[in-house]
Amino acid sequence: MDIVYRIGPESVVFAERWRAEYVAQICEALTESSTWGELRRNLPDGEWEEYFQPHFEDYDENPPADDEPFEYSDAPGSGDGDYPPWLAQEQLDWFPQELITKHFGNVGTSVLNGEVLNLPASKAEQIADDLQAMGHTVNPTELQFE
Repeated sequence: MDIVYRIGPESVVFAERWRAEYVAQICEALTESSTWGELRRNLPDGEWEEYFQPHFEDYDENPPADDEPFEYSDAPGSGDGDYPPWLAQEQLDWFPQELITKHFGNVGTSVLNGEVLNLPASKAEQIADDLQAMGHTVNPTELQFE
C-alpha cells in the first residue's frame, strides 16, 4: 500500500494516499466553497451524487440552487462529525492488528476511542517504520484530511 500520515498535536493518522487525497479534496471543498454551486464543482468526482444527492432525496428536498450561499455547517452530517469521512476511524478497517498489539499491548480505551483508532503522535515514526518493514510505502503528508 502507498500510505501517508499526518501528525497532529496528540495523534497521528495513517491512510492510503488515494483516500487521503480524496478526503482532503472534500475538506477543501467544504471550507473554500461559498455557494452550493462552488461546492458541487469543488467536490471530488462522484461525491455529490454519492453523498449529497441521496440526502436531499431521503428528505424529499430539492438541492439548493447553485447561487445559494454555502457554509461548512450546511453539509449534511457535518454537525455531528459524520462528514467529511474521518480517516482516523477508517484506520480500523485496514491497520494491521499486529502493530496495534506491538505498540499498545491489549487494545483498550487508551487505544480506541469509541470507533476511532487513536495512534499517539509520539509513536508516528516507529509506526511508519513498522509499516515500511511490512512492505508498504509510507511518507508524511501535509494534506488536510481531518
